[in-house]
Amino acid sequence: MKNLMTTFTVLLTAMVISMPVAKAQKAAFTGTVTYDVTVEGDIPEQAKAMMPTEMKAKFSTDKQSMVLNFGMMEQKTIYDVAKQEADILMNVMGQKLLIKNNATQIEDSRKKEGETLGVKVTDETATIAGFVCKKAVVSKKGKDGSSINIDVFFADDLDVSRFKFSNNFPEISGLPLEFTMKNGPMSFKLKARSIKKENIAETEFTIPTDYKVVTMEELQGMFGGGGGEQ
Repeated sequence: MKNLMTTFTVLLTAMVISMPVAKAQKAAFTGTVTYDVTVEGDIPEQAKAMMPTEMKAKFSTDKQSMVLNFGMMEQKTIYDVAKQEADILMNVMGQKLLIKNNATQIEDSRKKEGETLGVKVTDETATIAGFVCKKAVVSKKGKDGSSINIDVFFADDLDVSRFKFSNNFPEISGLPLEFTMKNGPMSFKLKARSIKKENIAETEFTIPTDYKVVTMEELQGMFGGGGGEQ
């Protein structure tokens, strides 16, 4: 059980870190995007019941946050453009942990996981949360040599290009509003349900002082990353 939760956390962290992707020179989007999260595949029902069903992303002029609630754990990722940092805050039943990442660490982690082989923007479109999106197919090669295609629907009208330090799909010209990623027997789908343009308070991006800094390796050791399923 702990292995599944750790695997999901690591994978979804990689997914959300790669989400802010855009190059369009338009007015910067500020506001809140609410995504539905769907987890499918060969997963024990008890573990599936603990998976998040929603993700909220908030964008200011120079910061972004993404929040997931796992029931017994809340995860919040904060991106800071000026500092070029992506910090992950995890509250696991009162145990507060902070994983700090800078642009160099994000790039190194991305290289370890594999490489992007190509991005093809297709003629297919879809309207998601009121925005017309284009479809792109992202081909990636994993560190084990396997290949995977990720379907991404993105909205050109939502410019978040200021977060390009965590950009994983540079050929995509807008904010992804729907995409699916597979890993072994599991697949994760995120689809925007609502988009609200608004100003976000600076307090949304404040990191509390009572969080303990740990590495991703330490996190995996704490929650079953190195042992059998529990």
